[in-house]
Amino acid sequence: MAETSAEQIALLEARVSELPERLQAHIERARMLGRELSPLFSADPERVDIALAGHDLYRAASDVEMLGIADRRGIVLGALEIQQPLLLHGPLAAIWMADEGHVSDKEVLDAVQYHTTFAPGLGPLAATVFIADKIDPNKVERRPWLSKVVERAYIGDWKAAVRTYIKTLDGELRRQGVAPHPLAQEAYDYLGDT
Repeated sequence: MAETSAEQIALLEARVSELPERLQAHIERARMLGRELSPLFSADPERVDIALAGHDLYRAASDVEMLGIADRRGIVLGALEIQQPLLLHGPLAAIWMADEGHVSDKEVLDAVQYHTTFAPGLGPLAATVFIADKIDPNKVERRPWLSKVVERAYIGDWKAAVRTYIKTLDGELRRQGVAPHPLAQEAYDYLGDT
């Protein structure tokens, strides 16, 4: 059983090396951003790096694969996950990290599980993972509205960065006729109350 951060990172990097190159490149960029944001958000950079190394382990899996794994693992799916199985990639990555990556840090696993939607009760570590994933320069190029999130992130206000992302994405999704994830709205409300 891996017990040190270095051993956990080695296991994660071995798994990441099996992913498509474009995804490996995104994970590396997210890890670099995580190293930059950690001190600004007062998050432990080592724990952030572990979470970011594993956050997208299932991002390249097909919908059928993700639904099958969720079924075998006994995950009870909501209507949203059945309609959009991609939402399962974070929870499945967290399960792999706990089982195969020997990560037992609940805060790290929660950061991975909720890196797509965020969730009430999460703090600076999860916010660092969430924002580092979202402000990958390739994503900012495709979605110029992310520049507002980048701005708030680099002044060190993780709550404002997360809330800005959730609020702006909510508007984008609604314009496309897509319902936002209810957990994101709960997180937005929670952060407004803290």
